[in-house]
Amino acid sequence: MNILKGLTKIKSSFARFIETTNNFMWVQRNEKFADKRLVVEQLTDRVLVRVKGEEVVPFLQGLITNDMTHLQSGSTPLPKTSAMYTMFLNKAGRVLYDSIIYRTPEPNTYLIECDKFISNELRRHLRLYRVRRNIQIDAVDGEYRPWIVFNPVGSVVRMDTSVQVGQEVISTPDPRIRDLGTRVITKTDKTWKDLANMFSKSGDITVAKPTNDCNYRMHRYRYGVGEGVQDLPPGKSFPLEANCDYMHGVSFHKGCYLGQELTARVHHTGVVRKRIMPLRLSVPASPKSINISTEAGTNIGVIRGANLDRALGLLRVEQALGSTKLFVDGNICYVEKPYWWPNELPKKARVEGC
Repeated sequence: MNILKGLTKIKSSFARFIETTNNFMWVQRNEKFADKRLVVEQLTDRVLVRVKGEEVVPFLQGLITNDMTHLQSGSTPLPKTSAMYTMFLNKAGRVLYDSIIYRTPEPNTYLIECDKFISNELRRHLRLYRVRRNIQIDAVDGEYRPWIVFNPVGSVVRMDTSVQVGQEVISTPDPRIRDLGTRVITKTDKTWKDLANMFSKSGDITVAKPTNDCNYRMHRYRYGVGEGVQDLPPGKSFPLEANCDYMHGVSFHKGCYLGQELTARVHHTGVVRKRIMPLRLSVPASPKSINISTEAGTNIGVIRGANLDRALGLLRVEQALGSTKLFVDGNICYVEKPYWWPNELPKKARVEGC
């Protein structure tokens, strides 16, 4: 009888082990081992614009796709966060600028992170719609500097950054996808070494500099996240094509904003035929590579950005996921459905890190 009880206990334990093996391996790889490696990189192609004034919240609310209530100080029915992903659209509902907006300790003051090549255009856009509101709009790239701290295999940076960074630094998980890493805003006198020391204090962690094949751009491309004017040319795509809805960057419950009508209509019809998707290349794409085609030669999309063996493509989703092979300039490439997309479509293997 004791032997039977022992066998039953072993069988039960083995069954529980089988059921949890996948989760266990994921925890082992991402928490026990992967969390010990962090890459700290200055975002040299991103700058900050400060927007300040008593009417700044309703002002931005009428220009962005997301809901400023998420960032607004005070008690609200919505969860308050330190940073929020959003987009500025033109009247036709096309994307002008992608951005991350940060709440600061100062009242009625926000920092807008944007591509440095359109910083002037963004400030002009804001001033155009400011009208007579008493709102200050200033470039602060001489005061603040944006950084990214990420784990190359996508594990979350697990540390109390509010304690580590102090009052002069904003630190927050990337508001789009947590596996992208932690966004850090520092004063311009902070160096890479300062941030490396800051994060290495959190435990047995190895902090590294970015390399050619392991950097933030490659990291984004593996997850299928476009950013800046190279990946999202102004006026060339719609917010849902850029996965703004999947990355928590658009509110379908707030009031009117510039470009809302078409965005809401597309959302409620439920038809978004093209989206930004990650590509794995067999041969690095040339700067002139544009079209992506099926084995039958049908063009189903265009390349929006490429680096080494990774790229972003604006693709017809159904045809892309239904094709075993795709081609760029006659060379094979493979499309992957990001794990963070909703599950209504067939999902391929999870994207690996560096």
